[in-house]
Amino acid sequence: MKYDVFGIENPLIDLLAAVPDAFLNNQGLEKNKMFLVGLEEIQTLLTALSNLEVVAEPGGSAANTILGVAQLGGKAAFAGKVGGDDYGRVYIDKLREAGVETFISTDGHLTGSTVILVTPDASRTMNTYLGACRELGPQDIPLDALRESDRLYITGYLWDTDTQKEAALLALKTAKKHKIPVALSLSDPFCVNRHREDFIRILTDYASLAFANREEALALTGKDTTQQAMKELKSMCDGVVITLGGSGALVTEGRETVYLDPFPVHAVDTTGAGDAFAAGFLYGKSQKQSLHQCGRLGNAFASQVITHMGPRLKGDVRDLLAPVLANPRD
Repeated sequence: MKYDVFGIENPLIDLLAAVPDAFLNNQGLEKNKMFLVGLEEIQTLLTALSNLEVVAEPGGSAANTILGVAQLGGKAAFAGKVGGDDYGRVYIDKLREAGVETFISTDGHLTGSTVILVTPDASRTMNTYLGACRELGPQDIPLDALRESDRLYITGYLWDTDTQKEAALLALKTAKKHKIPVALSLSDPFCVNRHREDFIRILTDYASLAFANREEALALTGKDTTQQAMKELKSMCDGVVITLGGSGALVTEGRETVYLDPFPVHAVDTTGAGDAFAAGFLYGKSQKQSLHQCGRLGNAFASQVITHMGPRLKGDVRDLLAPVLANPRD
């Protein structure tokens, strides 16, 4: 196959700023949530941040994961939609520089962006303006490239508009027809609560692997404990990953269930932690590693990402994760 992982989602420019808790209160924002906002709202928020440092990075949940797979040495591809503006051009260039095969279309809208507010406890609150992402449709899905992929990776963020849903469903149906395994990230409790029935249908009908944090897993299943949520998710698809923040992760596939201890680090910004975990896990799967080793790679990658501002690592990621890559544990 040409690609280890093919990702489809929203290409967004991440605009990160460190803020005090009082800033969230003044803006009427709830910590650790993701909010969909309009252009006027995003501009108002950026005006409120004018006296603070704002760091711009190409982002979007699935793109972060796909970039991580490429950084680890995997063959990765990505499809989405950006605007015909400078942000859109920079976005495409950055993915290509990182070794990701890009199938990104453009239109006349502004490139989407997410203002990510990071508080002193390393929590992040996201405010997303979808822009051109909203216009992603079935015509933007490169079916020939998808058919040359070992795995399709999508996230719940694709369920925000009807055209995005149509694009996602075309990809899911194509993957199913060609027996390509599908991994779905539940993305955010906000998404789960809005699209619960759709997500359950996807997990039951198309996906072989689900990624969720504890809050997302409980929201989708309606259960009270992580163990109950995992059992319920396992009844929908064979593989389940539930990340537990600073407490590690719980993963299951087939008849095997593994708890993974965290790598202790000082957290600065948790943005992109789940995306990095998915990148490490999916890369491990592409290399036919054990379930335990896939989880260790995910945990190790995520632990490094949260030690700095921003959703991704820079430099030689394979060198940084060399102790884990070189010593797989079954």
